[in-house]
Amino acid sequence: MDDLRSLREQRDELRVSLDEIMERNDSIDDIESIERLEQGTAKMAELDQSIRSAEARAAYEASRKTVSGSFSFRSDADVPVRNDGEYRFVMDGNDVRIEGRDVAVGAPAANLPSTSFPGQDLTGGTSGYAAAIPVDLQAELIRKLPERTVVRRFFSSMNYTNDVELQRVAARVQVEPIAEHDGLGTTNKVSVLNEGFPYKEVDLSLERVRTNAFKSAAKSEVTEEFMRDARGRAVAELLLQHAESHALLFDAWYAGGAGGFDGPEACFDGAETYIDAAQTEEINLTTVQAGGAAAATEWTRALTNLRYNRIPAQYWGGLRWMMSQEAFAELTKQVDGNGRPLFQPLLTGTIADSQEVGTLLGLPVFVGNNLPGGAVSDGNTCAILAHSEDYRIFDRMPFSQQVDPYSAGDSGKIIYRTRMRSDGRWLRPFAAGILLWDVP
Repeated sequence: MDDLRSLREQRDELRVSLDEIMERNDSIDDIESIERLEQGTAKMAELDQSIRSAEARAAYEASRKTVSGSFSFRSDADVPVRNDGEYRFVMDGNDVRIEGRDVAVGAPAANLPSTSFPGQDLTGGTSGYAAAIPVDLQAELIRKLPERTVVRRFFSSMNYTNDVELQRVAARVQVEPIAEHDGLGTTNKVSVLNEGFPYKEVDLSLERVRTNAFKSAAKSEVTEEFMRDARGRAVAELLLQHAESHALLFDAWYAGGAGGFDGPEACFDGAETYIDAAQTEEINLTTVQAGGAAAATEWTRALTNLRYNRIPAQYWGGLRWMMSQEAFAELTKQVDGNGRPLFQPLLTGTIADSQEVGTLLGLPVFVGNNLPGGAVSDGNTCAILAHSEDYRIFDRMPFSQQVDPYSAGDSGKIIYRTRMRSDGRWLRPFAAGILLWDVP
């Protein structure tokens, strides 16, 4: 309240000073007064914002209540109550966690034998394990999803509250080649016309793309003893591993899904189904595995042909490579005719992180070890070359968690259920390219 009162007093004083400037100059035309008014107005806006925040904070504090019982809620601001044998849900805004028995004291509860004191370790001391177990890690888990998955980092993702239906370009509007310019026009092409000639009809072919919310799910039962006796944040680690597993499952599904109602559309293994054949390049696997100068030449030919020949120049901006770990390892082994590494920046450059490992022909390279069809084998995908917006990940809330202390309460267990719902669809396959292993 003192802060709020002080802010209001500052605002009143500032308003008085601004009024004085206006009274001294009915028609303000000197630069100094104008500048003072502008500065005072900006300061007034800042004070108003601070006052609104302080009022909201004061209203929230006034509405908070402390309830006691075998399962009680308290805030971090409340004085801790050491109640033997009690679990507490501690709430601080959106942060919620479970606290077990208070083990900050150095002796067991009076009504329990020392051998059953849950906070006691093997050396007879105590530690605060239970107070470190979080319940709601949703925000933290969402932030960690991109750190685990190469496809999610490579392509864009958005959250939706429901399934959506998009219009995807199936056939682009064509342009009349110069050789066909006769002034008469060409049907379904933007054409050159003579004066007075009728316009030619041009159609855009669209197809509907419906996104689904495919689901992955898992649950873990945590015993009362585990929650009390395990090392700090053990349950948090369990939930983080849930998140990582969900993310890796969907990452592989985005890369090699069946599409339609059976899964996301494949953006890596099987991407040739959606990418036009004119933007597909093949690399001779036999030549590459033979090694030597011929292998280096074949790598250079395939990569440069896909990069500069297969993909139209209008889409060159913003392209990025995505390769499997197996293909990337094969690439880094290549040497030229003088025994030097073919792509030295990949071996000597600074790694941005564990998935973006440098540049190849001037474009960033993302490497994944969870991509289906990534093995160096005939017909498999060696790499894709695409923009982040060419493929879209549609999340129906990326990761959610349910804490159930009741269903297995008779057994002294808390059930943690985790789920993830998502889908992936190509939006601009005409702007991407793919490199396939081939044995002629």
